[in-house]
Amino acid sequence: MNSNTTLGLYASVVSITEQMLAATKAQDWDLLEKLEADCAACMTDVRSMDSKTRLTGDELRQKISYIERILATDKEIRYLVEPWMVKLSGLINSTGNKQKLHHAYGNSPGH
Repeated sequence: MNSNTTLGLYASVVSITEQMLAATKAQDWDLLEKLEADCAACMTDVRSMDSKTRLTGDELRQKISYIERILATDKEIRYLVEPWMVKLSGLINSTGNKQKLHHAYGNSPGH
């Protein structure tokens, strides 16, 4: 496979993850979901091509730089999303507990 194609795929993942970070900061969850799907598809292509591509020393350094940027951006996204996920989990658990109580006790007299 062509090293330019492989490095181009890594560059695409960098771009998508940066867009994901912007969507996270804007709390645009629909866009984030779309970008996650785009990123997953691109990573599938990266995985299939990566093992078939020989890179020069400079190309390997570029690949490592891309991976470091992807990981740093992913870490920042996770840092921003984690509090929202904890809150969402609490809401889901609260709703689930309310439903369990309702099923267990129903509409008891006097309520």
